[in-house]
Amino acid sequence: MTTNIKISINGVWVEIEPGTTILDAARKVGVIIPTLCYHKDLCVAGNCRVCITEIVGQKRVTAACATPCEEGIEILTNSLRVRNSRKHIIE
Repeated sequence: MTTNIKISINGVWVEIEPGTTILDAARKVGVIIPTLCYHKDLCVAGNCRVCITEIVGQKRVTAACATPCEEGIEILTNSLRVRNSRKHIIE
């Protein structure tokens, strides 16, 4: 029996299974994070970086498809920093 962990996605606290990626956690609560290279049946590479999110307190943005959630993290999926970074990546 595993104990769920609590994380915050855009200010909403949710409980998820340990090891769940940020992308999967967001999808479970109805938050859409754009992706380009992600496919559920393929190996996670995190190469395109379109799915980046911000973890409060960290200096760098992180690929949601390749980052497992940790207890207590606060994730922002649509902050100005994230939007500007995605724009730069796409350009």
